[in-house]
Amino acid sequence: MARQRVNLPYDRAADGARVNVTKAAALLSCSRSWVYLLVEKGELKAFRIGGRKGLQVTVCSLESYLARQAVGSD
Repeated sequence: MARQRVNLPYDRAADGARVNVTKAAALLSCSRSWVYLLVEKGELKAFRIGGRKGLQVTVCSLESYLARQAVGSD
């Protein structure tokens, strides 16, 4: 008997709080394009919610990125 695939919805709440790209750029003191580049490189975890809200970056990924940068600058 073949296993049937079930497409379960992604639980966005499991990733905690999230902010849009503009807010993420303000928190990182950088440009919006730099945030998009960090998402593309996999440095920040983000997902898209519909067309109007655009890309949402998780706060925990922002915090971990800042922590990695602080360790690297020492």
